[in-house]
Amino acid sequence: MVLEEADTGPGVAVLLPGAEHLSGDAEDAVFHTSVILATIDNTAGWCIRDHPDYAEGTSMATLDLRVDFVTPARLSETLRVRAVCEGFDGDIAFVRATAQTLKTKVLIATGQATFMLGTPDMPNLATPANALGGPVD
Repeated sequence: MVLEEADTGPGVAVLLPGAEHLSGDAEDAVFHTSVILATIDNTAGWCIRDHPDYAEGTSMATLDLRVDFVTPARLSETLRVRAVCEGFDGDIAFVRATAQTLKTKVLIATGQATFMLGTPDMPNLATPANALGGPVD
């Protein structure tokens, strides 16, 4: 995966070049769906960290991830996975994501995810009760 830093679109975008080891079956020459799912999950986490309301150092965990696959992606293509954090509600972040082919712009998958911010040992420092992001008393 390569973070697409020159991208000016919303959220965070990563590129995933096709390679034989990313296929579940070398004969079909398509990305394995788990590879796409894991890339969407990682990109979603990165876009939360890029959101202006994210408190640096806050841990997070994926609570729910739904991915709908539209069509297989050939390994001859590079995928662009884009994730946008729609917002925060207390200790929960909401993200939408898409995976599409870079050159032909074919939609491969869409995703929605929710993430928990903070853990019992490391609470979310930017909850509404602690909007300044300081230590929790």
